[in-house]
Amino acid sequence: MEENDAIELLLRASFLDASSMEFQAEASNIVKELFCLPLAIDQAGAYIASGVTTIGDYLAKYSEHRETLLSHSEFTGASKYNRTEAETLENKVLDTRNRFLGVEHPDTFRAMANLAATYQYLGKYTMAEMLEIQVLDATNRVLGVEHPDTIKAMANLAATYQCLGKYTEAEKLGIQVLDATNRILGIEHSDQIRAMENLAATYRYLGKYTEAENLEIQVLDTRNRILEVEHPETIRAKANLAVTYQYLGKYTEAEKLKIQVLDATKRILGVEHPDTIRAMANLAATYQCLGKYTEAEKLEIQVLDATDRILGFEHPDTFRAMANLAATYRYLGKYTEAEKLEIQVINATNKILGVEHPETIRAMANLAATYRYLGKYTEAEMLEIQVLDARNRILGVEHPETIRAKANLAVTYHNQRRHTEAEKLKTQVLDATNRILGVEHPGTITAMANLAATYRCLGNYTEAEELEVQILDARNRILGVDHLETFRAMAHLAATYHNLGRYTEAEKLKVQVLDATKKILGVEHPETIRAMANLAATYQYLRKYSEAEKLEIQVLNATNKILGVEHPETIKAMANLASTYQ
Repeated sequence: MEENDAIELLLRASFLDASSMEFQAEASNIVKELFCLPLAIDQAGAYIASGVTTIGDYLAKYSEHRETLLSHSEFTGASKYNRTEAETLENKVLDTRNRFLGVEHPDTFRAMANLAATYQYLGKYTMAEMLEIQVLDATNRVLGVEHPDTIKAMANLAATYQCLGKYTEAEKLGIQVLDATNRILGIEHSDQIRAMENLAATYRYLGKYTEAENLEIQVLDTRNRILEVEHPETIRAKANLAVTYQYLGKYTEAEKLKIQVLDATKRILGVEHPDTIRAMANLAATYQCLGKYTEAEKLEIQVLDATDRILGFEHPDTFRAMANLAATYRYLGKYTEAEKLEIQVINATNKILGVEHPETIRAMANLAATYRYLGKYTEAEMLEIQVLDARNRILGVEHPETIRAKANLAVTYHNQRRHTEAEKLKTQVLDATNRILGVEHPGTITAMANLAATYRCLGNYTEAEELEVQILDARNRILGVDHLETFRAMAHLAATYHNLGRYTEAEKLKVQVLDATKKILGVEHPETIRAMANLAATYQYLRKYSEAEKLEIQVLNATNKILGVEHPETIKAMANLASTYQ
């Protein structure tokens, strides 16, 4: 169910003034906590209407006295409320309306739309899609193309297409919704602004970040003018624009906006409000992109502590907080801590959401990535095969998440020195990203880099160089000279120059990479250590043995300390130093 529809349902069920900005803001917080599930919202409204609590106090009471609230007589049917029961009850509602009102009655369409919303939340996207196509077809035929319910049905189907990775279909519908709301309701109507927000989100998925940015600037400007600077919708618009800035590599602008969002949510909503916690998590993500991993870690520990305490260990926001902190631990080279958290996430998502839920599959992919960093390639491969199989079956062969799963498995094959298998998968990934996402999409550039790495391992250095020159040019142009991804592209090209025997060119690039990683990531970060090892290898070939020895001693000490004596990288460091001594 769309958030604004959920707010309207809650206020109607609570018998409260739907035009009150104060009530709308309170309702927004409640429906987000209840995941916009119609049954839960309807029952929450009944409880508020009973007079036992006010709308302002509802979330606090829900958090503190959940069992008591759910067993109240006005909340009948919700005491064992969960997602599966929501699905069962909404199926019953739909069946009843079909029998008594008929298939084409507006209330039957609404019941169908509510069931589809629950399917979407459960990760049953294909079932949601089937229902929403029926709803759209029926509303079109019975109510007409320009009826508000028809436009709403289009918006709902577009949202499901997003979940299915059918971004082109989502874009097509999103443009129709935007055009219809603009023509019928006017530029500044709330439904028109929401349509702009939704289309901007689709543009982000398609890698059309400039188009997303243009829409989100308009949304923010309109929200500022109509609702005031500190209205929750204005703050949300600012947060959305910040996300797009992050995708555009405008990390400083993203950071600036996200700090403003966090300050505003803290001041207006309080430190422990869900929107404040979400704002902290978003700022931490930008700190990750800026290489400010210590700041990211600090925020993410606060986020995890808050979600655990306020929402409970088994709440989806708590899983996400754990997953985000684990990702930062990976960046910091704290692989054991990352592994520990990610195992907890998998166990929890498996138990609560089910084996094939998108969050569970994502958790498996994250743990596999950590296993790779720990040198546990067999464990990584096993998980990644499961992830790829699930993505193929549930989302389809050409869904971006399926392509990403294939790319991850290819990286593991690469690490296992199964280069022919890796090349085959990586070529498929590059063809798919080129076709689906476009030549300059970040996913396509990453796919090029991965294939180039395999070409190097296969001794196809000319093909590797050709790809890596394109990548470095694209990174420079799109992300800028000082971006970490640009230095990574530089490191890859330097490795190919080294393999081609062009040691002076390799040295020049590797010195730049080492200086940059030291500055951005710190001396003991795994990428900095790798940059040291790479430069030392080139020094060896240039017969600069003293410089090579000095770097290799640093590398060996660091890998010993951070990764342990038996880690593959430590063993490699020992072998490299021994070679220099010879």
